[in-house]
Amino acid sequence: MLAQWGGTMRSLFVVATLTLLLPASASATVMVEVPLEDMARDADAIVVGRVLRSEVQLRVDPVRGVEPHTLTTLAVGEWIVGPGGATVVIDELGGEVQGRGLAVAGVPVYHRGEEVVVFLERAPTGLRTYAMAQGRFEIRRGIGGVPDHVFRDLSEVAFASWSGGRMRVGERSEVPVSLGIFLEYVRRIASYGAASGPRAGRVAR
Repeated sequence: MLAQWGGTMRSLFVVATLTLLLPASASATVMVEVPLEDMARDADAIVVGRVLRSEVQLRVDPVRGVEPHTLTTLAVGEWIVGPGGATVVIDELGGEVQGRGLAVAGVPVYHRGEEVVVFLERAPTGLRTYAMAQGRFEIRRGIGGVPDHVFRDLSEVAFASWSGGRMRVGERSEVPVSLGIFLEYVRRIASYGAASGPRAGRVAR
């Protein structure tokens, strides 16, 4: 066990986090579902882009000790919300160095060359994916007349809900959504949020 890399997941949305070793087990992160409308309204940045590269860096946390962070660089095609710029770096807790590391179920993984729509939030280390895997949408290009669409990988996520005073935990099936319709909707919601006033930055607990 990598005791020197200890630490716990840092997200306002997490109810419970499992999986602290690589290779990752089949455990899942249980979280509260964040509606798309809330993400579009509250995200500090929303980007359409292509993954250029990902690399792992070791950082020293004064409380938790040495932790790996995966830094993913996107070539930005569109800033729906955000400061602009040709690229953006996403900083996520976790990663593997020389066969050892830290895996956190529910933290999104980005692969070189893929196109994504990403909702981002500010954290002490930079920008990270808003609501973990909920904020990463992969763009899948249609073939033979099939329209382009977006899809989320929520295979490592379970959602908590409450009914009759009890918490229930269950998985959710994702349905692909037309890319054009998705982007139009997100732009509209984001523009309403911008019109209502500046967004307040959030800092992780």
